[in-house]
Amino acid sequence: MSKYFTVRVTPDVINGDVSTVIGAQTPAATDAPFASKDILFDWTAFDIPKGAARLVSVSAYVMGEDGGEQTDTDIHLVFATAKNGDAPTSLGTVNAAQTAGFDLPDHILGGFKLEGTTEGQGTISGPAFGNVYIASPNSANGSVQTLVLEGDPTTGTNVGFDKVYVAGFAGGQIDFSTGVKPDAQATTSTDTISVDGTDARKCFQVGDTVYTNTDDTPLGTVKSVAETSIVLNANLAAQVEDNEEIVNANPIKLVLGFEK
Repeated sequence: MSKYFTVRVTPDVINGDVSTVIGAQTPAATDAPFASKDILFDWTAFDIPKGAARLVSVSAYVMGEDGGEQTDTDIHLVFATAKNGDAPTSLGTVNAAQTAGFDLPDHILGGFKLEGTTEGQGTISGPAFGNVYIASPNSANGSVQTLVLEGDPTTGTNVGFDKVYVAGFAGGQIDFSTGVKPDAQATTSTDTISVDGTDARKCFQVGDTVYTNTDDTPLGTVKSVAETSIVLNANLAAQVEDNEEIVNANPIKLVLGFEK
C-alpha cells in the first residue's frame, strides 16, 4: 500500500551575508530585491526515508515585502543528491545569477516550478501577509509531472533516512525587506527587541533566525513574536540600534508531499 508523508524545509536565504536581502543603513536601509534567474537559496538538505519516493506536491509560504504580498512571480526548485558521499557544491552567491556548481549535472534529480505569474493558477488568493504557492500533477501551470527522488544512502542524518538537497531560483522580482525596526537600542543583556514600523507578526515566526541590516552576525532565533516585540531564545548575540531594520533569514517555508 502507498504511504504518504510530508517534509518541511526552511531554507536560509541570508546564510551569514545579510546584504543578500537588505542594504546597509545609509542612513535608511535599502532593499535588495531578487531578479529573474537569481539564486533564491543555495542547496538546503533534508532527509527522506531510505529508497525512492515520489514527490507529488509542493507548497510554499513566501513572506511578503514589508508585511504585504510579493509581486506575482514564479519560483523554480532544483533537487539534487550527493554522489559517492559528496554533496553538490554551492551554486554561487545568493541574490545573483549562478556562477558555480559545475557538478550539478552529476547530482541533479529534477526540478519543479511554482507558478506565480498566472493569477489564480499557482497561488492562493486571500492571504495578506505573504504568498501561498501550490503545485501538483494537476496544476494548470507550472509543473505537470511528479518527480522520483532518491538520496545517496551514505548521507542520511539518521539511520533509515537518505539526504536530498533543494535549491531555489527566482522567476522574477522578490523582495524580503520587512520594515520592522527597533524603536530603541537593545543590548546583548536582553532577549527582547522592541520594534515599530511593520507589525512584526507579519514577518517573523517562532524558530526564524533574525539579523539586522548592518551586521552579518545573527541576533538569534525567535522564541515568540508580538506586534511590537520580538523575543529570542537567548540574549541578543549583537547590539541593535534604533531604526535599523530587522530581517528574516527564513522567509520561505516549503512543504513537500511524498508518496512511497
